[in-house]
Amino acid sequence: MTDPATLAAWDQRYLWHPFTQMADWLAEEPLVIAEAEGCTLVDTRGRHYLDGVSSLWCNVHGHRHPALDAALRDQLARVAHSTLLGLANVPSIELARALIEIAPRGLTRVFYSDAGATAVEAALRLALQYHQLRGEPARTRFASLVEAYHGDTLGAVGVGYSETFHRFVAGAVAPAVRLTPPHVFRWQRGLDAEAAL
Repeated sequence: MTDPATLAAWDQRYLWHPFTQMADWLAEEPLVIAEAEGCTLVDTRGRHYLDGVSSLWCNVHGHRHPALDAALRDQLARVAHSTLLGLANVPSIELARALIEIAPRGLTRVFYSDAGATAVEAALRLALQYHQLRGEPARTRFASLVEAYHGDTLGAVGVGYSETFHRFVAGAVAPAVRLTPPHVFRWQRGLDAEAAL
């Protein structure tokens, strides 16, 4: 492995970190992760950290889970990726069937996405297409909750609303109807909890 100091220098020279103030990031030595096991991250200097956010919710079963790693190795030995655009593939068919068997009644098909934000984009498109096909072309607006976060693609930012993520792209996203979320800790003075919700 490349030595920790060189990796830190390369990180600061070549990477742009998401949702990170780069001026702050560049002011300190970066924390560089080299490996992980279960819920523990290990940096390039051998220090251990609790991965309290499951690497941004992607590793909810922990890092290097034996059953998941074995399934990945088994699949990689056959094919790493095959598009569903004009083709089908064995694992996507088998997983879709298994998901539908445990899904609530009425859900009959699976649409795969590779991340939360792209899943939101697909849902937006499906909703728009649904109303177009029903002869309701004017139904093109979405409602969103203030301080909601659904991802960092333009569509996902548009149906979420957090000033942190929205301010730099506000003119590029479709306007949504903004709703204040029910939140018992933010009720107006004088309202009881039930009225606030």
